Amino acid sequence: MAKKKESKELKDDRKREQVVELYRTRLAHLKRAQAFVKEDRMAQGVDSYNKYLGILALYFDTTEDRLSPTFFDAEKDMTELLLISHAYWDLAKAYDRSPNLQRDCFRCLEQFTKFSIGFKYQHVNAQIIRKFNNKKQAHNLKAFEAAYQKIQISAKRCYVATMCFGFEHEKTETLRHFKLKIAKYNLGLDFIDFYYAYSPALVNYLEARPAAKNLFNTFIARPLLSTFIFFIRPYVHNQKAHS
Repeated sequence: MAKKKESKELKDDRKREQVVELYRTRLAHLKRAQAFVKEDRMAQGVDSYNKYLGILALYFDTTEDRLSPTFFDAEKDMTELLLISHAYWDLAKAYDRSPNLQRDCFRCLEQFTKFSIGFKYQHVNAQIIRKFNNKKQAHNLKAFEAAYQKIQISAKRCYVATMCFGFEHEKTETLRHFKLKIAKYNLGLDFIDFYYAYSPALVNYLEARPAAKNLFNTFIARPLLSTFIFFIRPYVHNQKAHS
């Protein structure tokens, strides 16, 4: 009985070693996939991307459709997380070309969204999808637009307002609703993109300098935001009442 147990443990160890060795080859598959996509050889690109993602799934003892950012360290594995998001992005566009692969397109868009929201490159990925949507080339345009909304618009993070008033404050919530209202217009989207491009860096800069943050909040941000909220509150609440 002990020998059988030892034999099983040895097999498991060898299997794990093989998986680790395979894991070391994953980036070669990724680079091939990127090259194929660049050459518009989508079938080969899809195959190589699936090998890359399949190796990751095997390494984490899961299936490709269950890959999640939670398997990774958000700081140490930031580059890999970005690469995974772009793999799903290219797969979504490839599957979008075929009417028979709509379900795969939707699944990859969902994974692209999952590997985008909450990370430092979220704004970059939002811009990638918005530029693609503006070309009106997608067969499943509504699905791609919904993915953009989820990444860039529906995210509840309002960096400066949260820094000034807190995440749950009524004023922060009013600004979130205002963001959703203006997202219906191109100028509104341009403003939101500008906000997400620069506000995280500003907040990070101030968080590292408590004295400057206190001065900025007290004499600039809170007075300006409070005045702005005073004027938009009737519009926001009126729109909420009719929604």
